Amino acid sequence: MGRTFIRQDAQIAPSDVYDDTIPPTLAAYETNPANVEDNLNHLRSQIQNFLNRNGASFPSGNWYADLTQPTALENGTIRGIDATNAALHAIEKKRVLRDVFRVGIDVSVTAAQNWEILALGELPTNTTAAVGAVTTKGTVVAHHAGTFGTHSLDEVAGPHALNPKNLLTIVDASSGDPILSDGRQIWGLIQSETATDGHTMTGTTPNRAQISFVRPNATFDDLEACPVVDIAGKSINYATRERVSLDALTEADFLKGAVTDIGGGAVTPTRQVAYDNQGTTPVNVTTNAILDLEGAGLEWQVRDDLEAILFRIIEGSAGGTSKVAVEDDVDQFDVDAVESDFLNGIKVDTGAAGTTIQVGVTANQIDSGGALTVATGGTGDLKMDSVGGEILFDDTNRTGSTWTATAVKLSETTAEWDDYETEFGEVSLFNAIVQASKKAARVKAYAQLTSNVSANTNVTGAGGSPNLDAQLPDYSGVGTFVDDVDVYLNGELLRNGANAAANHDVYPGTTPANGDLMFEFGLKGTGSKPDQLCMIVWGS
Repeated sequence: MGRTFIRQDAQIAPSDVYDDTIPPTLAAYETNPANVEDNLNHLRSQIQNFLNRNGASFPSGNWYADLTQPTALENGTIRGIDATNAALHAIEKKRVLRDVFRVGIDVSVTAAQNWEILALGELPTNTTAAVGAVTTKGTVVAHHAGTFGTHSLDEVAGPHALNPKNLLTIVDASSGDPILSDGRQIWGLIQSETATDGHTMTGTTPNRAQISFVRPNATFDDLEACPVVDIAGKSINYATRERVSLDALTEADFLKGAVTDIGGGAVTPTRQVAYDNQGTTPVNVTTNAILDLEGAGLEWQVRDDLEAILFRIIEGSAGGTSKVAVEDDVDQFDVDAVESDFLNGIKVDTGAAGTTIQVGVTANQIDSGGALTVATGGTGDLKMDSVGGEILFDDTNRTGSTWTATAVKLSETTAEWDDYETEFGEVSLFNAIVQASKKAARVKAYAQLTSNVSANTNVTGAGGSPNLDAQLPDYSGVGTFVDDVDVYLNGELLRNGANAAANHDVYPGTTPANGDLMFEFGLKGTGSKPDQLCMIVWGS
């Protein structure tokens, strides 16, 4: 029988559908696939699951997408599986130091010396010596470069001069308290007899270890030998620093934080000492800082130099009386925030009855406990602008009146603004009221002709040659002569014209302020019945 060869490049077609959204199950991935395309899609989906899964649901995304750079807190490194394996190893094996207290072993310092060689039973719990600036796991020690069995300042450099890595915490064996020298705490430096890194301390030559006792110098910028008189003959306990890998830490290692040198003159690390040592250097907080007031009525206060309270936080959660108070000894409370947000409104001037002003305590409302004056400073304007609604006026007298609406409106419709402008112009309310009062006023006067007057001759009761026995009213301030002046001749209402060209009965004379008129016809002023004039001026 002839052999049949399947050529992948010629006889197996590529997948038609690139599906990477199939959640993993036995049936989906193992039992039900019917062809190579199904198998490839299941592999793609599992790759997608490996790359992007983050929660209970099958992930979105594409199996062929590149890895995403992590950016939380700061930009990170894109890592494949092998790089992730290496990074995880680096984390697990990262070297860290922890304090190990030598429990139940009292070390007696020999009289007349400020150092002590440790016997076998007095050695640190971990007897592997990590000597010098190395990464060896074990108890961190410095090599004694001089004559072993004498005091030495040999150290393994640490975060700063007062905190080398081979520094020991020293306490009194009976009380557990720090031991002081001239008000400064006594520490120890553990040193090895041999410089061989990783050797085992045995208590016998050449693998012995000793403690050289030290204290901060007077300027607190380095360590110096502790005077013999302050440590000789003491019975002490000590804590060493052990180097371990991160994956070797136990949960108990996090119960004790780093040991901090608080400086001389302080038996206990009080806040006053911490503040004094901090000086003017800012405290850089890289995590949340929380102060709990755990008790009803407890206060956190900030006071001035005379111990007057400036600021208080008062715990009252159980009774709904928690309070943040800026007290009356504060001369100025200055808020320069871009935006000040008071969720439930504000109250001001609450010191006396009837003076409180509330803004927003009742939603969308300003209230006052007594009389309220709204005033602007200097030459500034006061503007009332209801952009989305109307301006309403109300007072206590409306309640007892027959007025049925809740208030008086500034305007009812847009047309009222147009009518106002047409009647009075864009003028003030006072101007409009004055105009309205003038338009409503009426002045009426009578006069009799004293001589005959030809047509288009000035008729006046004023001046040096009057032809009327009385002066008629001033109509110079009316809107128009045609609309606002009524002229009667012998009881007949005449038709007014703006001027002679109108060819009506009467038109303005030489001086309107004197009530002068001119007529299109002659008037009679002689005989027993001279012509009578009556003029009514509206809004003069």
